[in-house]
Amino acid sequence: MPGLIANTYYRDLLKSGLDTRHPIHEFTDLGDFFSAKMLEAGLMLPAGVRGGGAAIIGAMERTDLGEELYDALNQRGGVQLFESMQAEIDAGEIERLLHQLNS
Repeated sequence: MPGLIANTYYRDLLKSGLDTRHPIHEFTDLGDFFSAKMLEAGLMLPAGVRGGGAAIIGAMERTDLGEELYDALNQRGGVQLFESMQAEIDAGEIERLLHQLNS
């Protein structure tokens, strides 16, 4: 799944006329790395099987902590805050930053 997202992102960059200067495999490798780190930190987990629909192999879903982080990143200035704090993909650090953000 991360490879599909990275591939789409790469194609969108090319369509926009932006020079990526990196081959596609670097994007997919990075997507796999971040996916593994988010699983390790408890931000995502393999999606459970739901009745009535087709299964998507490799699908993931956000945990409660992942959902809280997602909401924070979608707030105005959320991404910039986490970038400026040089946040690592670590559950404890993310919880601390989310607490700080909500204070």
